[in-house]
Amino acid sequence: MMIRLKLEKLWQATAVLVFAFSSCSKDIALGTDPYAGGKESLGVGFYTNYASPEVAKPGELVDFYVKGLKPYLDNIEFTINNTKVEVVSAKDSLVTIRVPAQISSGDAKIIVDGQVFYGPRLEVEGNAALDENYGIVNGFLGSVYDILPNAGGFIITGSFINFENEAVDNVPEDKKVFRNGIHFIGADGKSNDAMKFGEGVKSGTINSIAKTSDGKFVIGGGFSTFNKRGVYNIARLNSGGSLDTMIVDVINTTDDPKNSLDTVSAFNGGVLSYPIQRVFTMADNKIVAVGNFKTYYKIDYTYSSRDNRRYLVTEARNVIRMLPDGSLDSTFALNNLGANGSISDAALIDNERILIIGSFTSYNGSPAPGIACIKSDGSVDPAFNLSGNIERIFSVTYNAHLKKIAISGLIHKLGHSGKVNGVAVLNTDGSIDNQFVLGDIGNTVANFAQILDNGRVVVKGTFESYNGIGRPSLLLLEKDGSLIQKYNSQAPFSGTVYKIVETKSSLGLPALLIGGSIYQYGSKSIGNLFRLEVKE
Repeated sequence: MMIRLKLEKLWQATAVLVFAFSSCSKDIALGTDPYAGGKESLGVGFYTNYASPEVAKPGELVDFYVKGLKPYLDNIEFTINNTKVEVVSAKDSLVTIRVPAQISSGDAKIIVDGQVFYGPRLEVEGNAALDENYGIVNGFLGSVYDILPNAGGFIITGSFINFENEAVDNVPEDKKVFRNGIHFIGADGKSNDAMKFGEGVKSGTINSIAKTSDGKFVIGGGFSTFNKRGVYNIARLNSGGSLDTMIVDVINTTDDPKNSLDTVSAFNGGVLSYPIQRVFTMADNKIVAVGNFKTYYKIDYTYSSRDNRRYLVTEARNVIRMLPDGSLDSTFALNNLGANGSISDAALIDNERILIIGSFTSYNGSPAPGIACIKSDGSVDPAFNLSGNIERIFSVTYNAHLKKIAISGLIHKLGHSGKVNGVAVLNTDGSIDNQFVLGDIGNTVANFAQILDNGRVVVKGTFESYNGIGRPSLLLLEKDGSLIQKYNSQAPFSGTVYKIVETKSSLGLPALLIGGSIYQYGSKSIGNLFRLEVKE
């Protein structure tokens, strides 16, 4: 063992000499910007594709191997993730920097006499990082829109058509495997057979899922079939994932007596023309659907055959409530005017009121600056009176544990609170929680915010810096909007977040299951769902 260690050390020392004096594969400059104005190359460049060490904490020293610096040692600037760092020492082939107190992981960059040279990535160690033991490798082929904890695992819905490359379609029927719009994974991130959805949504998307008090599920989105049975943008599933069906008498237009009966969705109701954005289940198993639709339908099976349906259509706008059998609840503002613009998201608060957001200025004739609270009878709650300089709200989330609401979007001022920089935390009466103030994100947009049970706020947007420091577009902020370095060291983040669920990591530590249209977190490629471990 001692001889092996000595040999390894000798090999490492030899490797340093090799990349310092030879033309091996690591002795290659990692790329430079084209020289503006036809400037002559300075002969400067990184000649290794790694830093030493490759992972460091704020305050630690890191070496980068750079060639051609000798004539310019007094005229260099060094950055990591576009954040300027202290150059502790600079030699002809070695630059030593100190990792600053506030920084995120990113690529090194050296600027010499106005010319830019790009170098290797430095990982900044922190307490929030990908759970490396999570079972997902390739993830979902398509976006994840909703995540529902269930039976020790999670039901995932979205627009995906595959998971972990498991789907198989070009085989006999009994051998086919489907991953269409809905799938169940265990706590380990792997497929779990505890729930089976069959073909699922062959064409379309499932935007939302909710659980009923009797253990069934309601899904809403933009789809016309579920497991080959006709539905219209909404369906109810049994506890095991199959479509909840019933057998009905229909008109038989043939000589075959079997055509006198048909197996159909037990939830007889739906919406036309537009998808459902969100579904919510109430304590009495009534169902609320939210979207940009204008009409509701149900099928009159008395005058229907297996091939032709008689539809009963009712005008119903934006927010409707249905009985457990799918019938329209006529006591819930049946003839409402709806929104004079589009609805983009909704949240259930206090288990009875629905908060809708979007790009509208009125709802049911009442002023509503992109946000309205709908009471249990379908009327607008006048007590939830939020006013201010609001162009558009992109997302709304609700934390039932803390009874707090988070909204994000083009929000510049709310009530008398003064300037709001894109994200606001609200109480359930519509009043503003002034404790949270989003920091400087420049002329960019925050398009998602969610309050965690510990009061921290996750914010996603198009920003690349926070309070002047280079940061990813996904932040974990404190209750007051301040940023702690150890929870925000990873960058970049590429994608859009639609849903976050609090869970546990493989080590039993707090973690976030994050879904959306997500392609990268840190240096790792993401298949639209990942688990972020957050150590205290």
